[in-house]
Amino acid sequence: VSQIDIMYSVKVTAVIALCACAWAAPQRGGAGGADKDATIVSQQLEVGFDGNYVNNFETSNGISHQETGQPKQVEAETAVVAQGSEGWSAPDGQQISLTWTADENGFQAQGSHIPTAPPIPPEIQRALEWNAAHPEQDNEGQGGPPARPAPRG
Repeated sequence: VSQIDIMYSVKVTAVIALCACAWAAPQRGGAGGADKDATIVSQQLEVGFDGNYVNNFETSNGISHQETGQPKQVEAETAVVAQGSEGWSAPDGQQISLTWTADENGFQAQGSHIPTAPPIPPEIQRALEWNAAHPEQDNEGQGGPPARPAPRG
C-alpha cells in the first residue's frame, strides 16, 4: 500500500466521520413527538484501507440510510463513487423512498416524490419533430451553416 493510498484512506475516513458527527448532532427546530425522542436502532460503518466504505443506519422513527462508496479512476484523478438510498415518513404520513448515485456525472436522485418537468406541449413537439425532419441546407445543398461571402480584395 503506497503513501498516497494511505493518505486517501485517511481523507475518506475523515469525511465519513464528519458526516457521522453531522448526522448525530442535535437538530434545531420543531421536531416533536416520536421524532424528538428517536434513537438509532442499528448502525454500520466500515471503511477499508482500499477506500471502499459502507455506511448504514436506521432510527426508531423509521428513517433509514444505506450508502456504499468506492474509489474510481476518472482521468488522472481518483474520485469516490457513492450510491445509496434513504427512506422516511413525510409529515403527511407518505412513505418517501429515495435512491441516488454520486459519481463523475454528479449527483442523481430518483424518487416518486421528486417533481418532474411538465410534458412538452403538442404544438412544440410537432415543431421539434418537423425541424428534425427538415434540417436547414446551405447554399450548396450539403447541410450545415450558410457559406460566408468571399472577401473583396
